Amino acid sequence: MSNEETQVVAITGAAGRIGRAITPLLRRPGRELRLLDREVPADRDERDRWFAGDITEPGALDEAFRGADLVVHLAAHPWERPWPEIVAVNIDGTQRTLEAAHVAGVPRVLFASSIHAVGYATPAEAAAVDELHPRPDTFYGMSKAAGEALGSVYADRFGMTVVSARICAFSPDVAGGHSVALWLSPADAARLVEAVAALDRPGHHVVWGVSDNGPGWFPLGPGHAIGFHPQDDAVRRATERDGVAPPEPERDRILAGIFADEDHPLGGEW
Repeated sequence: MSNEETQVVAITGAAGRIGRAITPLLRRPGRELRLLDREVPADRDERDRWFAGDITEPGALDEAFRGADLVVHLAAHPWERPWPEIVAVNIDGTQRTLEAAHVAGVPRVLFASSIHAVGYATPAEAAAVDELHPRPDTFYGMSKAAGEALGSVYADRFGMTVVSARICAFSPDVAGGHSVALWLSPADAARLVEAVAALDRPGHHVVWGVSDNGPGWFPLGPGHAIGFHPQDDAVRRATERDGVAPPEPERDRILAGIFADEDHPLGGEW
């Protein structure tokens, strides 16, 4: 993209929790944000172009993706649901999104995967290798592993750049407990988008969607390799806010957390 051209970033699921938080951080001169969700929010910012559409519907993405430089795919059921709902939205919807991006000639896609694609791994296992093989904890987690696999197919077959970011615990601020190790700040989520927007490395890249938190559960090297350098730290943030450092989170647990509890049955509606 030359300096005279407008960079176009299209975001699916833009009215959701992550989309609303990062959109203001992504606005800049020379960039057009095309935001898509099933309904256009009443409180939308007129500086952005909004599209009403469902990723499961044929043709819903065509106009928003036309001429785009990057697609950020956030649209999904964000927790466990019955299998048919997970398949329709999280798997079929992701395939439709990648196909629409390919047909439109979009060179880059950032796919919002999840820590739940590897939920049965432990923190020690996550820290030991740059890329964990999928060990999903739920149908939701399995759908994110399937999305990563789809991203790999489209990257290899069509020469696209696809980044699958295993989002850990996105939140405007640090909560307690294990979120000290899992936090992804809005600012770092926006830095991730910016890194992918500038990335010129075709192929499929799996990175952790997490801030540079003190406990250091996740290797940041794969993110650094694509230009993603998180700057926030949950320990520092909590210490500044509360005047005391948070307790070190226990490592003798699987990453799934409550997603693997009996109170949250496989395929159940949360």
